[in-house]
Amino acid sequence: MSPLLVRRARAVAALGLLGLLAALIWLGAVEPVVSYVQTAATERGISLRALKRNRALLHQSEAIQAARVSVDESPRWRNFYDGPRADAATLQMEADLRAILKDTGNPTSMIAAPPVPQGSITRIAVRITLSMRMDQLAQMLDLIQKHDRQLRVESLIVQAPDFQGVQANPQLAIQAEITALMTDRGSDRT
Repeated sequence: MSPLLVRRARAVAALGLLGLLAALIWLGAVEPVVSYVQTAATERGISLRALKRNRALLHQSEAIQAARVSVDESPRWRNFYDGPRADAATLQMEADLRAILKDTGNPTSMIAAPPVPQGSITRIAVRITLSMRMDQLAQMLDLIQKHDRQLRVESLIVQAPDFQGVQANPQLAIQAEITALMTDRGSDRT
């Protein structure tokens, strides 16, 4: 072999080894550093987004607390029966209904239905049976509607006599289920 070919072979081998050495340095040192920098930048971006979200939640938390204070101080709470026990609220509702019915005569029967929890409030109900005239029924329904508490007639069955005069004000047999809502606002305050 000629000395020129040997030199060229050595130069090509040296260039090959240099390329191989550069690739090994790239894969062994540069690539992990580049990957680390990219991962750190990604994690930094995630952390910044989480911090922004948490700051926004702090501002929302203040708005939520202000709204809760507004709800707690609302005069609409007067529309609900208040107390820790549903049976006490039902007794108060029965007393309110007796006060409404005092001019029309006492009810034949008044039966408390079991309370039904509906989230943070409880539905209380009373089934009443009574006898009254048509004008007294209209007056009773008007008083129920105007009552301080939000009373609601959920069921009303009226039985009238088969025959009556033109201007008659007949005696009616009435069965009604009247409901209201009860809350214990003191127990969920934090």
